[in-house]
Amino acid sequence: MATNDITIRPIHPKDGHDQYEMATHPAVARNTLNLPSMEFAETQAWMHKEQPGWHRLVAELDSKSVGYISLTHFQRARLTHAGSLGMFVHPNYWGRGIGSKLVAAALDVADNWLDLKRVELEVFVDNEAALHLYKKFGFETEGVKRKIAFGEGEWRDDLVMARLRGVAGLQVASGKEQVGERPSKPQPVQALIRPPLAEDIEQLWNLLRHPLVARTTLQMPTQELTQTEARIKEPHPGLCRYVAVVDDKVVGNISIHQSPRPREYHAAGLGMMVDPDYWGMSIGTQLMDTVLDLADNWLNLKRIELEVNTDNPAGVRLYERSGFVIEGTKRFHTYGDGRWADSYFMARVRD
Repeated sequence: MATNDITIRPIHPKDGHDQYEMATHPAVARNTLNLPSMEFAETQAWMHKEQPGWHRLVAELDSKSVGYISLTHFQRARLTHAGSLGMFVHPNYWGRGIGSKLVAAALDVADNWLDLKRVELEVFVDNEAALHLYKKFGFETEGVKRKIAFGEGEWRDDLVMARLRGVAGLQVASGKEQVGERPSKPQPVQALIRPPLAEDIEQLWNLLRHPLVARTTLQMPTQELTQTEARIKEPHPGLCRYVAVVDDKVVGNISIHQSPRPREYHAAGLGMMVDPDYWGMSIGTQLMDTVLDLADNWLNLKRIELEVNTDNPAGVRLYERSGFVIEGTKRFHTYGDGRWADSYFMARVRD
């Protein structure tokens, strides 16, 4: 069947039953993060969901949607140059060029309407047809995420792939942390590690917007107090947090966020930061030890993952001491403090 019989258009509420049929097909569920037990009401809710930066397209053939692709344009201020792809095609229509038309349409949006420099995706390592398709469109492998999902009775690994555009001539930072001169090596300081309280909001705000903290995280030095208030007063399900307190001052923060998707319940993302005045004083180690005890002995997590700028060697060393392994490098991952930064994606995986 010729590919010119296929129409690529935005998703429509009338596509609900076709999308549900595709999403729950065992061959599709296997290569996505769906479950074959997903109910139609879940698809309906997803169909009517609105999300900033979401561009959803379907492939229509003979009045039936037989393929789907999404381009998610990242909305965080320091990631707006990038986006991610996710797609699937009904197995009855594999091999007819539908995937190629969907990817081409999504990349047209990325290139000619959003001017994205980086488009990334994740694909199971044994999905050879998808890998061939993505390589054809210029996607390159950046690393492998181990035990990212469970399905059909086995653990699955993901390839992280990305396609860069318009980065020729741009330089990625490779310097060391911007740490002030110290007369001598700092001595370790014992901190009180506890969950955050409402009275911590002002001090957490000062920590989050510190230029050196913002540089090595995804924060902005311009964030307002109300943003920090919302983070503390409205915690998300699966989110566990601690702060480090020294002499009644909040000097560090760490969190893990467990995945809400059933096939990823075993995994969580980690983020942390320490006041630069307390760098080198073992605050990060104390925070990490506390949250890993929670992960191992209370949540029974198998995988904890994080991202860290490659020009943050102190952070990398801390994570490696805690059992995290570099799985790959996201190129041109973020922009901030006047420089482009690559980021390692790292994980600690328990057998």
